[in-house]
Amino acid sequence: MTKTELVAKIEALQAALDTKVQEQNAYRGQIDTLKEQLADLNKPKLTLLQFDELHGAIEEAVGAFDFDDTDNYDVDFHIDYDNRIAIESMSFQNADEIVRVIYNDISELFSKADEDKISIQEHLNQD
Repeated sequence: MTKTELVAKIEALQAALDTKVQEQNAYRGQIDTLKEQLADLNKPKLTLLQFDELHGAIEEAVGAFDFDDTDNYDVDFHIDYDNRIAIESMSFQNADEIVRVIYNDISELFSKADEDKISIQEHLNQD
C-alpha cells in the first residue's frame, strides 16, 4: 500500500468510528429516556394546576418556618488569633420540623385514597 492509500483508509475508518460513536450516543439517549419513562410509569399523575398548588404549598410552608429562631441551630464559637470571637461551625438542627411543616401544608391539598378500593381496582386492571 502507498502512503496515500493508508491515509485514505485511516480517514475512512475514523469516519466509520465517528458514525458509530454518534449512533451509540443516540442509543444512550434513547435508553435514558426509556428509563425515565419506566420510573415515571407508576407515579401518580398530576395536572399543571396541581403542580402549581403543590409548589405554592411548599413555598408557603418554607416561608412560614422561623429560620431566625436560634434554637434551630447548633453553633460552636472559638476565639480568633486576634482575640475576636468567631463562629467555628454552625449547623441547622431542625430539619424534621421543617419536613413536618411542609408535610402538613401539602397534606391539606390531598385527600387520602381508600387503599381497599385502589387494590381492587389495580387487581381488576391486571386481568
